[in-house]
Amino acid sequence: VCSMMVLMMTIPGLALFYGGLVRATNVLSTVMQCFSIACLITVEWLAFGYSLCFSTGSPVIGGSGRFWMDGISMRKAHPIRPAIPEPVFAVYMLMFAIITPALISGSFADRMKFGPMLLFMALWHIFCFCPICHSMWMTDGFLYKEGILDFAGGNVVHVAAGMAGLVSAFVVGKRTGFGDQAFPAYNILISVMGASLLWVGWLGFNGGSVEDHGTAVATMAVLNTQISTATASLSWMFTEWYIRKRPSVLGIISGAIAGMVTITPGAGYVDQTGAFVFGLLAGPVCYFAAQLKTYFNFDDALDAFGIHAPGGVLGGILTGFFATENITGEGSGIKGAFYGNGKQIGLQLYGIVLSSVWSLIVTYTLLKVVDLTIGLRVPVEDELAGLDVVCHGDTIGGSHHSGYAIRSRTPSEGGVSMEDAAQDGPDVSRRSNPETWNTRKASQDANRSDEFDPVA
Repeated sequence: VCSMMVLMMTIPGLALFYGGLVRATNVLSTVMQCFSIACLITVEWLAFGYSLCFSTGSPVIGGSGRFWMDGISMRKAHPIRPAIPEPVFAVYMLMFAIITPALISGSFADRMKFGPMLLFMALWHIFCFCPICHSMWMTDGFLYKEGILDFAGGNVVHVAAGMAGLVSAFVVGKRTGFGDQAFPAYNILISVMGASLLWVGWLGFNGGSVEDHGTAVATMAVLNTQISTATASLSWMFTEWYIRKRPSVLGIISGAIAGMVTITPGAGYVDQTGAFVFGLLAGPVCYFAAQLKTYFNFDDALDAFGIHAPGGVLGGILTGFFATENITGEGSGIKGAFYGNGKQIGLQLYGIVLSSVWSLIVTYTLLKVVDLTIGLRVPVEDELAGLDVVCHGDTIGGSHHSGYAIRSRTPSEGGVSMEDAAQDGPDVSRRSNPETWNTRKASQDANRSDEFDPVA
């Protein structure tokens, strides 16, 4: 059941969440990326991914003993999860392997070629995800032996994907017009549906990651996930409300994602008070982190870095403070600084730094290799036309112009104007640069009668 819930997080959850935030001409290509990544990683997992993550090997990477899942049987269990058959464990962990690279795709939305994207994701799974996963979760992994706490993927999933998103934003480059024009989201309602599916699925994401701690810890992980998600939604909303003078729908669903990300490393280690603090801090921390792309001028299109990296880092650090034997079991030794184990903070930072550095280096190397061989970006004219048609020969169908018919503009007039684009729907850039967006919008409203003919 948890495996199905986590698969639902990627398809359709993440696909809808990302798909609703991109421009109308890129919705299907964004959904296609999530769907194809799910298929690609499944085949890789069967061939060698599972073995590289969860078979005995070196302290950094697994061996070949489970290539093509050789030897797994319903009559056997994996040492990490002795209470369930190994095929159940294998399919559950596959869902983590699927969603991790899919998260990265939000950083380069609207501008990366489909073929190179698939090649990059295939290589990233092998050279980035598998080593971090094995090191952190397998019994012979060096981070596992150090005692670093990562209950359900703060480092393995969110820090790794978030840092990869940061590198991708720089290496792939900014969208044409970034900083000079609005990038209207296709449909925020679709993103709300995606975020809601992510929320439901995340209960299985964290609730199923119990190792051998039993049903009580699984239940606590679910409760903590719910508390952190709801609290972070509110703390992001109130932060945005105070700064922008009004709360947005995009803001509250972004806060929910931030809360889920932040509680992930500590969901089965902390109590309900800890979960509340996780969520309370996650909202404002991730809100301000999402502004960094404005100040440092990089195009993390859908905040793959802005939410997942700071959320994963924050959650890992807070786990070092709030982990308690009241949840993990008396005598387990799994506890944080607030319960007498101050060295756990240093261990958490150690794991975060190593995961971050590894992801940054590997992602940069792989992107450069792919770029030098087959290229990463579509041509500018294809980017402006939209990846749905250019890469896949599809369109979302119909028009989406909020009650206005847009007058055709010739290339000599500058193509599609910012005023035209702003009528296509809510703009995801409002999350990171609301002041600039509001200034543009006021100017657009003043001149709208020159650019649009109202539909009768």
